[in-house]
Amino acid sequence: MEGGTEPLPPKKDVARGLLLRGWVYLHLDPRRFGVVVPRWLRTRPQLVLQVGLDMPVPIPDLKVDDQGISGTLSFNRSPFHISVPWDAVYALVSEDGPMMVWPDSLPAELRAEVEREMGQRPPAGLTPERPDAEGTPDVEGDGASLSDRGAAEAGPSVSRARRELPPYLRVVK
Repeated sequence: MEGGTEPLPPKKDVARGLLLRGWVYLHLDPRRFGVVVPRWLRTRPQLVLQVGLDMPVPIPDLKVDDQGISGTLSFNRSPFHISVPWDAVYALVSEDGPMMVWPDSLPAELRAEVEREMGQRPPAGLTPERPDAEGTPDVEGDGASLSDRGAAEAGPSVSRARRELPPYLRVVK
């Protein structure tokens, strides 16, 4: 951590909070030690898995604990028991936008891509054609949480009936 930045919340806590709201997309590096996914997905630097408590194809054995996330998911309509340790997860995104990124967990290929993209962005205050264009998230602070306009301007796409977000999560449109 660099001076003055708050430590990021534990991935387990963020995952559990997002699961209470609905489905969660796990962004992970499937090449990391301990990751169990179908063989044909193991060589990619990034993989996104969708998990949830109330999905069309239920995950009755979904487990979120101190070690990571595990459960039986469907791959090409075939069940497969996955296991993902927390050190392989670099981002968690809810179905309605809130997300959390752990920059230190990004695969090297993605980190290089992010750094390259950040170097190409115009500095704040210059006159871009469309500031904060729809779908282009802004990095806040240390890059741990990403947001577009924040929860206050999320509009009707965010269900008001769902639980409030923890303070370290933001809505991304």
